[in-house]
Amino acid sequence: MTAVEKLNPADEEVRWYAMRAFWNKTHPLMREAQEAGFRTYYAVRTVDSVESGQLEYREEPYVPALFFVQCTMSWLREFRYRHYSEIRVYTDKPGGTPAPIRDEEMDMFILVTSAHSDGNVEYLGEPKPQYVQGDKVRVTEGLYKGAQGVVKRIRKDRKLIVAITGVAMVAISHIPMCYLEKIE
Repeated sequence: MTAVEKLNPADEEVRWYAMRAFWNKTHPLMREAQEAGFRTYYAVRTVDSVESGQLEYREEPYVPALFFVQCTMSWLREFRYRHYSEIRVYTDKPGGTPAPIRDEEMDMFILVTSAHSDGNVEYLGEPKPQYVQGDKVRVTEGLYKGAQGVVKRIRKDRKLIVAITGVAMVAISHIPMCYLEKIE
């Protein structure tokens, strides 16, 4: 009789994981995860360009080949083994095991990267900023309502930074100050 390996309960917990695809395999790999019953996310934005005198819109990724899968650790290990040369799974540095992403970080990242602005932004803030670099804030109204991040100064402009630790970071500008509240 052979011993049956017991699964670690943490292996069956559904968590978000970040991966980078190689060889233009992002969409087939995401489709495979979806067919296995797992949620995926690929951050894209709509950009406009003029082609032959016509205004055209197309989607382009925020970070090419970076995608996320909400799955179990046991499924991820097998997936990584099957697609060893096609993906790199983001790991914690000490052990090299896949690093799960906190749900709160992933929710903020999805919220911010999936909101589509029409570019028609009106500045409603006070002349003297009430938020300074390093303040943790929450957006209370508008496209990014509910997003939380840190105020940073990038190229002389205040931006809201939303990050997935060790994976990706996005900066949002042109959020009216009256739509922000400080988080203690």
